[in-house]
Amino acid sequence: MTANLIDTLGVLLDSALKGVLLVAAAAIAAYFLRNRSAAARHAAWTAAVVGHLALPAITLLAPEWRLPFLPTPPWLAPAAVQPVESQHTAVSPTPDVTTTPTVTPAAATPVASPSTTATPAKETTTSALSTTRFKLSRLSILASLWILGAIIVLLRLALGTVQVGRLARGGARVLDGAWLSLAQRVAAGLGITRPLTLLHGDRLGIPVTWGIVYPAVLLPPDANEWPEERRRFVLVHEMAHVKRFDALTQLAAQFAVALFWFDPLIWLAAHRMRVEREHACDDYVLRDGTKPSLYAGELLDMVRSLGGPSHERAAPAFAALAMARRSEFEGRMLAILDPHLDRHTLDRRSAMLAFAVVALLVLPLAALRPFEQPSIAKASAVTALPAPKSATAKLSCDSVTPEKGGSTSVHIGVHEDTDNGEFEMSYLVSGAGRCAEARMDGRARLSGDETRILAVAPGGLARFREVSGGIDRSVLLTPSADNRPTYIAKMNGRLVDFDATMQQWLATIIPEVMRESAIDAPQRVARLRRAGGVDAVLDMIAKIRSTSAKTTHYNALLDADNFTQSEIDRIARDAARDLASSPSDLRSVLDKMMPRRNTTRSSSGEAIPNSVERKSYPSSAAKDAIRQSVAAAIQATTSSGEKASLLKQYAAGGDSQAVLMALQGARDITSDGDKASLLTMLAAQSLSSGSRSLRRAYFDAANTITSDGDRRTVLTAAIPYGHANSLVTQEVIQGASLITSDGDKAEVLILVAKQRLLTRSSIREAFMAAAKTITSSGDYKRVLLAGFEQ
Repeated sequence: MTANLIDTLGVLLDSALKGVLLVAAAAIAAYFLRNRSAAARHAAWTAAVVGHLALPAITLLAPEWRLPFLPTPPWLAPAAVQPVESQHTAVSPTPDVTTTPTVTPAAATPVASPSTTATPAKETTTSALSTTRFKLSRLSILASLWILGAIIVLLRLALGTVQVGRLARGGARVLDGAWLSLAQRVAAGLGITRPLTLLHGDRLGIPVTWGIVYPAVLLPPDANEWPEERRRFVLVHEMAHVKRFDALTQLAAQFAVALFWFDPLIWLAAHRMRVEREHACDDYVLRDGTKPSLYAGELLDMVRSLGGPSHERAAPAFAALAMARRSEFEGRMLAILDPHLDRHTLDRRSAMLAFAVVALLVLPLAALRPFEQPSIAKASAVTALPAPKSATAKLSCDSVTPEKGGSTSVHIGVHEDTDNGEFEMSYLVSGAGRCAEARMDGRARLSGDETRILAVAPGGLARFREVSGGIDRSVLLTPSADNRPTYIAKMNGRLVDFDATMQQWLATIIPEVMRESAIDAPQRVARLRRAGGVDAVLDMIAKIRSTSAKTTHYNALLDADNFTQSEIDRIARDAARDLASSPSDLRSVLDKMMPRRNTTRSSSGEAIPNSVERKSYPSSAAKDAIRQSVAAAIQATTSSGEKASLLKQYAAGGDSQAVLMALQGARDITSDGDKASLLTMLAAQSLSSGSRSLRRAYFDAANTITSDGDRRTVLTAAIPYGHANSLVTQEVIQGASLITSDGDKAEVLILVAKQRLLTRSSIREAFMAAAKTITSSGDYKRVLLAGFEQ
């Protein structure tokens, strides 16, 4: 179990404890609002649920407010760190690192015999490590249980969503004019502008609503036989859910329950929120003029039908909003028949006031650190991989056995907090029969060539070790009175003199550690370039094993822009070779290396190139190497987001070959959202140049999108370029005809008409053919009106 996961568990436990105050506040508010409307009580419980979701994020981002009045809980206590040395030897200060200090038994504090000192120290270290492992093991079990519980809750939500989707696919769209007319009047009366779909089903005995952006209402099979009054209050109740965005708050509640499933209070808050939600929608019905006795009687009939031989139970409460449920019916009946209850909704002012109260409560609560130890370690900006402080205890050559000819593994951790003056670095490289490790507590001052440490921070240390060829060398540096380093050298576990041989060994391992950790990369790159040019910098980068460190040094080199063509070409080829296995790192370097071309739009919608370029960028030959590297990186990653981001960065310069490769690569992106985002960005480069191959590649990729909404987005981005090329308009219309959603299809066609692109008979014929594929009479009418107006 990783330390990051255990840290996450600590954040969740901390948030759950703070969430107790939110639930308590919601319960108190609901009590004082017992004579007010159900909408007000629903807002109180919703605030508690949403506040639970916000607590972990704000805890990580908000400034800390320390008020240490509680002892540190076990899950936040730092792990014990293994001592660097089991023997403590005092050494006289050394005047300068260039001298040869000698550490001998005569110069050091006498070391006790193994029978009196060494064995207890070893036992103490072993005991501390055992305690740490035991604590981490318990936390790992808790973290595993949390993940399992969250998966179960999310799986329940997913299965419920699948069930609702099955109901939607099995339902038939309501085409009855009386129902549609009534639905339009009710929506207008409630001020609902979102499109709402009415469906007929044959499996549920009660109306069910779901959907946030495109809501839908599923009516029972006998709905056509209902009287006008029953039809009206059913639509009022269900559309009240739509107006109040109850599907969104219900989804938030399910995520909160998944995240804090171990907390019974979040289950209570989610339940009370659901109960008050139904009461609030009942209030809409009663305010609309429905008699309470009639409404209660009709609801009773619906509840009686649940679970009968002809109807299934209501849709799952965690995936859809059913009008009636057996478990909630008694309380609703009492509320409906009570003539004294307040049935007003929350106005905008009250909602904003409630939001402000929640923010004033959640923000300081999330920032509060009530424990004696900091509960959360915040990562600061560093030049290498961030790591928690406890990671240094795990990095040791004693825990690995490097095999000859085996692959090399590199582990680097850097923690730096400039505000508090904290710095810690850990390093471990193992492979090819060699293991090297290093640790630094506190910033050390190095010589210009990074081969010597001139000063160690007060209270800090630096330790370097290498195990290779059967020899185990190590040097421990601690500060003397004037912060100059004091040396303790060991060979195969025995104290030795810090002689010329050890000095030479230390002078080779310090630069390696500094390179791999990427500490002070800009200064290192600038120094090497002054001394040996770009070639010296690239030769140094070639020695680095860590891809992250390579990327940091490439970016530091590319911050300058005074390269010859041969220099920038070598940088491009080396970076393409070194970073092909890491799409995110390659994208970072491409951002600095490649020319950037942006486009603006004229008043007529035409794309106008507006390039911002480097003074020097790779030649065609070097771009071939980059293209091959990008292709390899695309093949190496399975992440749609990484693929899309890399292709965006690669094609951002506007080079036609790069754009064509990005369009072809877009077809292999599995996520419709990532694919649509990439194509939208490439629309200007693909469609404004008049290139047939780019245009065909753009629309070929667009036609692989299965999501109607994302395909509409991509086609909409292409529409303005039809002014200069009618073939673009033809492709847009053809692509729109493949959209299955009438609403999305209509929006694309209407925009084509409004852009006055129906300038040719062939285009108008294609437009009318696409319009005839619309089954919705309302959308078909809107498209025809837009076409005839032009």
